[in-house]
Amino acid sequence: MAYEAAAVSKAASVHEAAATSDAAAVSEMAAVYEAAAVYEVAAGPGLPRTARRFDLVFAGLFPWLTPLDDERPALPPHPLAPLPELAAQAEASLLVRHASPELKSAARSRLAAGTTAEQDQLEVWARLLADSLRNRVESEQKDHSYYLLQSPLEAIFPLTAHLMGVHLGGHPFPMLLPALPIAAATHDLTGPHDPEGPLLRGVRAAMNTWAMAGVTTPATLPAPGTKTETGIRTETGAGAEAGAGIGDLVTLFWRHDDASPDRATAAAHFLRQIPRHTLDVIMNSPPVQLTPLGAYGIRRLLLVSSA
Repeated sequence: MAYEAAAVSKAASVHEAAATSDAAAVSEMAAVYEAAAVYEVAAGPGLPRTARRFDLVFAGLFPWLTPLDDERPALPPHPLAPLPELAAQAEASLLVRHASPELKSAARSRLAAGTTAEQDQLEVWARLLADSLRNRVESEQKDHSYYLLQSPLEAIFPLTAHLMGVHLGGHPFPMLLPALPIAAATHDLTGPHDPEGPLLRGVRAAMNTWAMAGVTTPATLPAPGTKTETGIRTETGAGAEAGAGIGDLVTLFWRHDDASPDRATAAAHFLRQIPRHTLDVIMNSPPVQLTPLGAYGIRRLLLVSSA
């Protein structure tokens, strides 16, 4: 247990290797992955877990990322794409293509013995993704405005991961849609009122990070007035119409410590208070959907947190 705690703590302390060429940061990143090099398959096909049943690539990354009280177990048993397809998507992602040679070398440090080239490609991608998420969160925490944020990236990243991995799956959705359940989860109830405010800026930043990593891809929404398999209506009418389907997500993510006696009623009231022009910005944002590679990465991230 001491080894596990030390390794997780060290994994959480890597600072800005993706943003600088600082040799010490890259060296520390390599040391973290050296400590996490021994793997066994314990959670499902293609999902590495360490010999001590921790996936140290993602462990300790987001303390926020825990299943909701009404969702245990949180992960539906969706099959993963074949390894060659995942490895090809990983290599084609902007995250891997734009990574510096130093970062790629650090991510390859002490890969598990006996693995194939495709498995190694996927693991390098996962390590670069975890490092990118960590760097974005730590960069925001260094800004003087961080303590004024109701919905910081350390909450937005895991909540968008949970939404995509558990609720939205491979179905298309407006890129900014997560702002609504995230506002409910963080009680940032006026956040969706400002299209250029901190909440929607944070959701844009998070979704752009997921897109660069190949976790999401552009998609096409169904015709207006239809209903997707996720139950999300595509029209942007105000009031109850706008909350149909979306209201279920907002209710599910509504804070359990809220004093409202009926979360569904509180969620519906919250949606009715959002200005029409802002709701249009959210619902008319570019549609995206989870990729097979994204489903793999987010499943690893969620498994670490629900283990």
